[in-house]
Amino acid sequence: MTTEQVSICPACAKHPEVATLVASDLKEGICGACGTHGYVFDPEKFELLRNLIRALIRFHFSEDDYNPHWGGTSIDEVLLGQENPILEVATCDDYQDDLIHRITWEGEIYPDYDKGICLFAGGDQLGGRGIQFSIPETPSSELQTIAQRLERENFHAVEAAMKEVLAQIKDDIEVTVQAGTLWYRGRIGVEERSVHVGWRSVNHVATPYKGPAISALPPPQASAGRTNRQGVSVLYVASEVETALAEIRPHPSHFISVGGFRPRKELRVARFDVAIGPFSSSDARLDIFALIHNIDSLLGAPIIPEERHRYSITQLLSDVLIRNGFEGVIYRSSVGNGINLCAFDPDTFDFDESASAVMKVDDLHYQFSSVDTSTPS
Repeated sequence: MTTEQVSICPACAKHPEVATLVASDLKEGICGACGTHGYVFDPEKFELLRNLIRALIRFHFSEDDYNPHWGGTSIDEVLLGQENPILEVATCDDYQDDLIHRITWEGEIYPDYDKGICLFAGGDQLGGRGIQFSIPETPSSELQTIAQRLERENFHAVEAAMKEVLAQIKDDIEVTVQAGTLWYRGRIGVEERSVHVGWRSVNHVATPYKGPAISALPPPQASAGRTNRQGVSVLYVASEVETALAEIRPHPSHFISVGGFRPRKELRVARFDVAIGPFSSSDARLDIFALIHNIDSLLGAPIIPEERHRYSITQLLSDVLIRNGFEGVIYRSSVGNGINLCAFDPDTFDFDESASAVMKVDDLHYQFSSVDTSTPS
């Protein structure tokens, strides 16, 4: 076997997008992770897989994780020697070097900005080394500038800057929500609770809020939210019941009404929880993905009531989306496994009573991690 015959087999492709790409074009070869001789992603088209893996490395890891110049280990260790979200841990070391060579060093190490993805920042003009941090750890300078301007300028003065941001990503975020699809919305509390005493039995019954009582508030009562200003009525719904419940931040023992909503027509919406694959051909495309991901993070970030002014940037985004004909926005939930949809016109949705239910919060779970409190000496 030669290095050019090494690729990845379906069993070692861990990330869903890697698994989909590998399964899409299987040819005979050898898997560099498990050493299996058999069907792997077409070794002759490995560039496609290499770029996707490089993009995922850039997303999940900072250069100080895998570059020894910054105290990291190596690409080998990050991808094949430890648990990671991209590939399964290697079980055979016969072809690991060949696989890592194909991922890291084959082709251009520092490709042109629009012709490949670079794993290493390299050096600057003064001879110093740069460093690339993971995409989630790298804030968008454009969005930061807009947020700073909104602290001292009115919305309309900053709108042109947000239009420039949308112009860069508009073609990559436009999707449709089909008419009739079921979405969920929650509201703390119930319409009525009662106790029914029968022959040797006691039943506790709760009636959920329905229709207008669980739908969007009318404009005079609408409070400011992620995508709407005070007095602007929008409908927030989620793709799953659990996500809808988590989004309203209930406490243990709370009773929650659940309602179903269906769009009565096809909606043109902006979706920000995009896959990374379509952006893995070059650093130029990956930067577009990073911008979209930054917006997705802003839309889903938990914000305490005292800091609602931080919604100003996503409210401005919604204004610009509406002016460009979008009817809603989809973004990833930070507290659930589903997605959220904000419909700019609540009247485009009908209430579906068949999905009504009452849920009780039995328990909440928090997960914590330690954060450094000082820099190393």
